[in-house]
Amino acid sequence: MKFTTSPVRRRFLAFLVSVAAVHVVAISLYYATDVAHAPAARQRLFAWVWMGATVAVVLIGLQRIKRARQAARAAR
Repeated sequence: MKFTTSPVRRRFLAFLVSVAAVHVVAISLYYATDVAHAPAARQRLFAWVWMGATVAVVLIGLQRIKRARQAARAAR
């Protein structure tokens, strides 16, 4: 049995993996650089960079999903 996924589903799965990857990297850096014991200013900077990276990945992923959905609709 051949299992195929639609382009929209593939984009969604890639979206989920990319968001998870951003968090894995950020959490790894958090512990590797010992941000928990850093000054408050450094902790805030880390949090803002993490949040900015997450927002960027989410916006790009949602745009890709939107384009895939529009292409699927146009193909019908």
